[in-house]
Amino acid sequence: MQPKQPAPLLIVIASYDANGNGINDYDPAHPELLNDKTSPIYGEQWALTTPKDCYETFFGENGYSMLNYYKEMTNGKFWFYPAHIDQKQNDDAPEGILEITVPIPHPAALRNLSGYNNVIAARKAIHDIVKACDPYVDFAKYDLNGDGIVTPDELAIIILNAGYENSSTKPDLEYSTVREENGPIPSHRYMVHGTSQNTEVEMRGGVKIVKVSNTGEMNSFGPMTIGTPAHELAHNLGAQDMYCRFTPPADRVFGWPIPNQLSLMSRGNNRGHGKMPTYIDPYQRIYLGFSEEEVAEKDGIYTLYSTMSGKYKALKIPTANPDEYILAEVRLKEGFEADLTDGDSKGGVVFWHIDEKINQEWFLKAQCVSSNRPEGNPRHDLGNAIRIRNTFEEIRDENGNLIKYGPYLTMEKNIAPDPFFYKSDDPRTAIYDSSMFCGAASGSYSLNHFPEGVSKDWKLVVEVLDEPGAEMRIKITRG
Repeated sequence: MQPKQPAPLLIVIASYDANGNGINDYDPAHPELLNDKTSPIYGEQWALTTPKDCYETFFGENGYSMLNYYKEMTNGKFWFYPAHIDQKQNDDAPEGILEITVPIPHPAALRNLSGYNNVIAARKAIHDIVKACDPYVDFAKYDLNGDGIVTPDELAIIILNAGYENSSTKPDLEYSTVREENGPIPSHRYMVHGTSQNTEVEMRGGVKIVKVSNTGEMNSFGPMTIGTPAHELAHNLGAQDMYCRFTPPADRVFGWPIPNQLSLMSRGNNRGHGKMPTYIDPYQRIYLGFSEEEVAEKDGIYTLYSTMSGKYKALKIPTANPDEYILAEVRLKEGFEADLTDGDSKGGVVFWHIDEKINQEWFLKAQCVSSNRPEGNPRHDLGNAIRIRNTFEEIRDENGNLIKYGPYLTMEKNIAPDPFFYKSDDPRTAIYDSSMFCGAASGSYSLNHFPEGVSKDWKLVVEVLDEPGAEMRIKITRG
């Protein structure tokens, strides 16, 4: 992709006024009216947060804001700034944020009514919320190429639905066993899942809004932090999930080697309770135009740089298979990634095994790391596979010596406290050897596929020559 320019962002705090009378009719003496389908206020849910609650979280120039997250991760190439509100809702309303109330039940309630399901209810709610923004913003001015479509890189929109976001909120079964109806307080029992949502809303000036991000206004710790919104906004720019989407529990593979918190697009969005999301994986940082790559055509010594050094690049190391290569990067526990892993590790070098043949088929389907069985076929290897120490299962000889790693992770939702490669008193921490790592589906070591004439003994060895720091040298040996 071409490098992206900083983009305006519109935050929409959405309330649901089920009976359309303009009043929050929740009665604490009768909370059951919210989930009684015969009640006129079935599904009513009004936002608890205000624009002032959200402004610093998303647009603050100090601390852990959304603006600073993207600036840091991209070394100043990209960030979201507040969209201009042409018709302010009140005199002290901040830029970039609207409060919208729509006269329908919350979509998690609406889906249960006749004529609706999950998809139709979500589509209806998002359409009505976006349309209700039309009087306040001149959307046509964001159609920079004049094609009649306002794309997310021209104007990003994220809806903060009244209530809680599912993945970052602990369920409270006192109120309901239905996951979308388990709000921690009775007046906010309806939840949404964070999504990147296609839509088609015609606005003034003859333009259409075609894609928005969608999440709740709250999580278990209070007003929504930036992790889930950062993840969903990245989707709208073209990023894909790095976890096993749509895998039924019966078909689930424990320990499938997803990146967990080492990518925003996996589980990195929830670090620090969502206040300190981790960076996007290097493959997608390059894909989105957020960073550059250097190619190690020859064996020898190369220098890697951390993100906060201002000189970050991912190093692409070609292998004996033209479709497969390694990306090497430095990840340090600093800035937004200060909570990157548990424990006292300072960070170090991380290696990623990329298979473009797999990605060509599965990346845009958000299935390049999934353990799903595509259309009943055997599982495929990962197109974006992390190669880290201390988290893969260990295969040892009869004397207890480590021989190689197995295909699966030993931790389900986290990474070991010290998964990095770096120079230390223990030389084993410094050596990445591809022959120690295998594909999760194929079990093939070093490469997923060996071209004709290439020995299966081929391997890549990388020695990390420095302790964790802003500059780390590595020595590459192939063959």
